[in-house]
Amino acid sequence: MDSKLNLTKSLQLFQESLKLLPAGTSSNARLWKTACPIYTPCTIFIDRAKGSHMWDVDGNEYIDYRLGYGPIILGHGYKPVYRAVHKADKSGIVYALGNKLEIDVVKRMSTMVPGVEMVRFSNSGTEATMSAIRIARGYTKKNKIIKFEGHFHGTHDYLLFSTDFPYSAPKKPISASLGIPKDISKLVLVEEWNNFEAIERTVKKHHKDVAAIITEPIMGNAGGIMPREGYLKHLLELCERYGIVLIFDEVKTGFRISPGGAQEFFKVRPHLSTFAKSLGNGYPIAAVGGLKDIMEVVGPGKVVHGGTFSANAIALTAANATMKELCKEAVYDHLEWFGSKLMKGISECFADHKIDHLVQGHPAMFQFLFTRRERIYHYRDLAACDFNLYAKLHYELLKRGIMIDEDNGEVIFTSYSHSKSDLDQTITAFRDAVHDALIQRSPLIPPTL
Repeated sequence: MDSKLNLTKSLQLFQESLKLLPAGTSSNARLWKTACPIYTPCTIFIDRAKGSHMWDVDGNEYIDYRLGYGPIILGHGYKPVYRAVHKADKSGIVYALGNKLEIDVVKRMSTMVPGVEMVRFSNSGTEATMSAIRIARGYTKKNKIIKFEGHFHGTHDYLLFSTDFPYSAPKKPISASLGIPKDISKLVLVEEWNNFEAIERTVKKHHKDVAAIITEPIMGNAGGIMPREGYLKHLLELCERYGIVLIFDEVKTGFRISPGGAQEFFKVRPHLSTFAKSLGNGYPIAAVGGLKDIMEVVGPGKVVHGGTFSANAIALTAANATMKELCKEAVYDHLEWFGSKLMKGISECFADHKIDHLVQGHPAMFQFLFTRRERIYHYRDLAACDFNLYAKLHYELLKRGIMIDEDNGEVIFTSYSHSKSDLDQTITAFRDAVHDALIQRSPLIPPTL
């Protein structure tokens, strides 16, 4: 397939956006290198989305496996959610006072995630993790936070360290952005994930100063790396032994890999959890929740939490309608079936071409990596992956109407709206795209991130 992807209108809009938006976008992660060979990096402009498909301004149709980085668990414009929101819109949007829906949504959340006894709402995952850190510090009266290499917890200063960085870099907090004061790094301890001995040593050494350990239960920004057997339980035991708050960042896993998220799936109940994305099926809502005795530190004269748009009527309506649909058994059965079939089909495609590879993660959020390793447990192990081949394949898939992310670390998401037809078309596209990508393949050159 020699033809290039027609992005004429997208590139025209991007040229215009460069004059009005820094770097031409409202989020750095939306800038791609391989999709737009003329203006690098650039972004594709989307016109509309429905179900499991998206259409860009040039009329290209894609089966969507990015799903807005995960929020669209039911499907774009999913009717029960859309209808509920449309109806609620007639009664107003922002009250900046109480709303019965706050109670209703927390009750649903507590039923689905038993460890969530009390909740505060916000609008994004970044806000939720920022609040979780503040709550943990307010509760423990300690300041330092332990996070893990390759784990992403939003764009606030407190945790934007050691996300993407050179694999050979020393183990220390590495700022991922200009503008973050160096002194903040003194409050962050960075460890290698899935390393039992390393985290135990760090906790023993620093526990008197550590307020919280925060972790993604599945590494959603680093190729879908799964926790080793017993690792999450080990973190909980360490935290309870040394008076530290364990925070699960379930912004991606929450309400996606099971009704109760990662804590239900892995059978480990943290002290605090953060949620966003799938909670509202695309509507902006997030939450921090957990044990009552910890959450009660929030309030007047104690830990400050608030926001004009927090718990607005539209977001709460979307969350309520989304969780109502997620409680139907068919949703998770479908995610399991579709994702498992897709993982198997992709793996068989690579095997047929004798390509060393690994497909890892959960059927609702997974990724494939070109590597000789049978399993990857650590962020630095990604250095052994062939990102060059992935980049070639990504573009070939785009040309065939399959939308995965350009970043090999970002996982492939599935939704309730993905169909058998989508599955067949995707696997066929993979087989065709792999052939063309291999023709263009250059020697493995590990990237410096």
